[in-house]
Amino acid sequence: MPNNSFRAAIPLLFAAMAMPAWSAENQADKNDSVMLVPRTYMGQTINVQESMQDFTPKNPSWWSQVRATGSIQTEFMAPMDDSSLDIKAADYPARVLNNTYFDFTVNAPYISAGARFQFTKWPLPGFEEKTMPGFAGWGIPYFWATGKYKWAQLTAGDFYEQFGSGLIMRTYQERALGVDGAIRGARLKLNPGRGVYLTALTGKERRFWKHTPDLIWGADAEWSLHESFANAFSPQYGVTLGFSYVGKHDKRGNGSNVTTILGDQEYRLNFPTTIAAFDGRVNARLKDFTILAEYATKNNDPNAVNNYIYKRGHVELLSLSYAANGFSAYVQAKRSENMAFLSDQEEQTNAFINYLPAFTNTQTYTLAALYPYATDYNGEWAYQAELRYLFKRNTPLGGKYGTNVKLSGSYIADLYNQAPLGPKVEVTNPDGTVSVLDKDPTQVGTNGYGAPFWKAGGLRYADINFEISKKLSRKVQLTFFYLFQRLNYDKIFGHPTEHGGEEMVTANTFILEGQWKIAKRTQLRWEVQYLTTHQDDKDWVCALAELSLAPHWMFTLSDNYNCGVTKEHYYTAMVTYNYRANRFALSFARNRAGFNCSGGVCRWVPASKGISLSYNYTF
Repeated sequence: MPNNSFRAAIPLLFAAMAMPAWSAENQADKNDSVMLVPRTYMGQTINVQESMQDFTPKNPSWWSQVRATGSIQTEFMAPMDDSSLDIKAADYPARVLNNTYFDFTVNAPYISAGARFQFTKWPLPGFEEKTMPGFAGWGIPYFWATGKYKWAQLTAGDFYEQFGSGLIMRTYQERALGVDGAIRGARLKLNPGRGVYLTALTGKERRFWKHTPDLIWGADAEWSLHESFANAFSPQYGVTLGFSYVGKHDKRGNGSNVTTILGDQEYRLNFPTTIAAFDGRVNARLKDFTILAEYATKNNDPNAVNNYIYKRGHVELLSLSYAANGFSAYVQAKRSENMAFLSDQEEQTNAFINYLPAFTNTQTYTLAALYPYATDYNGEWAYQAELRYLFKRNTPLGGKYGTNVKLSGSYIADLYNQAPLGPKVEVTNPDGTVSVLDKDPTQVGTNGYGAPFWKAGGLRYADINFEISKKLSRKVQLTFFYLFQRLNYDKIFGHPTEHGGEEMVTANTFILEGQWKIAKRTQLRWEVQYLTTHQDDKDWVCALAELSLAPHWMFTLSDNYNCGVTKEHYYTAMVTYNYRANRFALSFARNRAGFNCSGGVCRWVPASKGISLSYNYTF
C-alpha cells in the first residue's frame, strides 16, 4: 500500500484535473458564439479569434506553453448470484466492485511530469485476492518527472521501457490482465548524433502495490545507418543495428539460501548474485523487403518458472516481410530456451523483465478467442506466416469495390527432450500414496534438460486463419472468417480439459460478420459464429448485434451458447453513450470462466454475473 504522503497528494490531483475540464467547457461555450481559427506558432497549434488570426506572439511566456492532459477510466460492477455458475454475491469483498485509474500529465518546455491515482480496494472479478493476491489497494503507485534539454532526456520515478523486440527487456501495462511492470528508478536517453539512440536505466519493478526485491539495470544502443549517412542511402534502403544489456542483482544470491520448493522438502541452492542478459539485432529495409534478425542470451538463472535449473537461456528470432502493390506477406521463426527472466525468482506470473512475443494471431472474435495460446518461457519452436492481397476494383475477383483476402497460420512445438514440468511429475509417498508435484525434484539444482538445437518436440499449438472481406454495395459489407485450431490443452493451460479430461483439442470456427449503413448516421453491425469440436465443452454458437446511432449512441446485444455439454447461455446487453471526450457504458452480463489473453500472456478469469457501469474521459 502507498504511504501517507501519496494519499495526501490525492486532493491536489483531483483539483488539477478539474482545472483543464473547466477550461475545456469554457472554451466550448466560446466556440458557440465566436469564430475561432487554428494558428500554429512555436510548434504549438492554438485556436484564436478570426479577427486575431494574423497575430502571432513574438515571445510567448513559459507558462503559456504549459499543457495538461489526462484520462479517467473507471468501471463499477454490482455482482449477482448465479447458482449454475456457483456465484454468490456475498462472497465478494463489497456489494459494488470497482477498478479506477486517473492519469494526469503536465507538459512544458524542458520538463514534463505526471502521476496515476488507482483505486482497486474492492476490485472487479478476476482481480480479487484469491485470483491475484496483492492487487487490491488504493493510492498513487505511479509518478514521474522528465527533464529534456537538446539531445538529452532524464526521467526519475516510474516508467516503462522496451529494448528491441523485448526479448530481454520489456515492461508494460495491460490493465485487462492486471499487468503493470513499471520500473521505479531513473532513465537517461541520449541522441548525440543523427541516427544514434542511447538508453540507460536502473530501478526496481512494480508488483501491484510493492516492488520486487531484485535491482535491475541496463543499457541499449541503436544506430540507424540510413539516418547517420543519409546521402549514402536511397530512401528505399535502411539498416539499423542494436545492442542491449540488462542485469539484475538477485537479493537471494548469497550462497546459503534455503528455498522451500516441494511441500515440506527444502533445497539449499547456491543462487547467482548477478544475472546478465544480452541482445543483438539487425533490421534491414531493402526496397519492398524488411528483414529482422535478433539473438538474446541470459546467464543461468534458477527460478520458479524453469524448475530451479542452472541452464543458460537464449532465443533466436528471424522475420522476413514484403509489401507492394496491394500484396503483403511475412514469415517468421523463433526458438527460445529457458528465457524466463524475472525480478523475483519465486514469482511465476507478475515479475517478468522480458517478453517473448507469441507467434499467433490476436483473435478479436469471441469464439475464435476461446482457445488462446500462452507463450512457454521454458522453451518452444514457433513459426508464423501470413499472406494478404487486395483484389482491385473492377477486376473479376475484385468486383466494383475490391476484395480483401488474408491467409495465415502458426505452428508451435516443444523443444526436443524438454523435461516435463507441472502435473506430469508424480512421486510415491512413504505411506504408498502418490502425490502430483508442481516441480520435478530430479531437475532442481541441476543443469536441466538437453535440447538439440534443430530438433523439435511435440505439438503445442497450430492454427490456420482465412478471412475474406467484400463490400457488396455502398451500404453493405460482409466478412467471412474461418479458423482451424489444434492445441495441446494440457501443456498450454497446465491441466486436461474440464469435461472429458482430454489432452488435445481440435476446433473449427466459422464466422460471418456484416455491416449495413442504414442511414448517414445509423449503422448495424452483426456477427454469427459457430465453433465445433469433439473435445472439451464441444460446440458453441454466438450471435451479436450492434446498432450505432452516431455520434452519441450504441446498443449491443450478444449471446454465447454452449450447445455441446453445459447448455449454458452467456449474454451481454449494453448501452453506450459518447459526448465529446466522455464515454459512458451500462451493461448487464453473464460471463463464462476462461482465459483472458493478450500477446501470449494469459490470465484465468472466473465466471461472473452482474450490472456494470463504466466511464472514460480524456482531456
